Amino acid sequence: MLRPHIQGRCRLCNTQGWLVDSHIIPKFQYRPLKQAEGLFFGLPTDPEKKAIKMQKGITEYLLCAQCDNVRLSRYEDHLAKLLFRHPPGSKQTGPLLVVEGYDYKKLKNALLSILWRMSISSEPYFSEVDLGSKHEESLRLALLNDTEFQEEEYPVLLTAPAIIGRRLGNWTLRPRSGRTGGNRAYACLISGLLFTFLVGSAPLTNLARLRILRRASWPIMMAKVEQIPFLLEACSQLRRANALRKNA
Repeated sequence: MLRPHIQGRCRLCNTQGWLVDSHIIPKFQYRPLKQAEGLFFGLPTDPEKKAIKMQKGITEYLLCAQCDNVRLSRYEDHLAKLLFRHPPGSKQTGPLLVVEGYDYKKLKNALLSILWRMSISSEPYFSEVDLGSKHEESLRLALLNDTEFQEEEYPVLLTAPAIIGRRLGNWTLRPRSGRTGGNRAYACLISGLLFTFLVGSAPLTNLARLRILRRASWPIMMAKVEQIPFLLEACSQLRRANALRKNA
């Protein structure tokens, strides 16, 4: 079934025409969240709000069909292969799972396209992601022109958190914003994987430099939820909200 279209300006190529209802976070990244009947549930940490049945992720009319289905899909297909289908070689080194054998440009541009879409989106869910016009335009031009970023330009880190020894495969939380090492940091938990995007010109910390996506390898940190403050707080809020709902 074809998605509906509306008229408007494509936010990527700037052409006026028909826009499609584009996913802000790629559709494939919601697969681990879905139940057997094809639904997944948005469970808020606010006890006054009920869980919402959802059939698809958050979408918005931002892009033309060419940009959505061709320009960005060429990156997303590679990201989907890496995360959910047939990942390349990897090896465990202490708390790090080192992934190798991917296309660096496609992978990084796929991730930065998500960051860019979260920033330009008007959906309240992404309200904490605000790159500002300078960085939004820098990312737009790179994605439009299929440009490769340097390793320490808009670096990306990935963490695989676990609670009581189990991965958070069906967890997704709204993005959070903060600062680290002089740069703005946007943390986004999608299907149990915590992506952290660093934006700014401050030199990376030694720890961040060792963990960012590189051309040759990507060290993924295996960590406990207790080691990640905002996830720990989210778990606490969720427990409190569930307890209040049961007692209501």
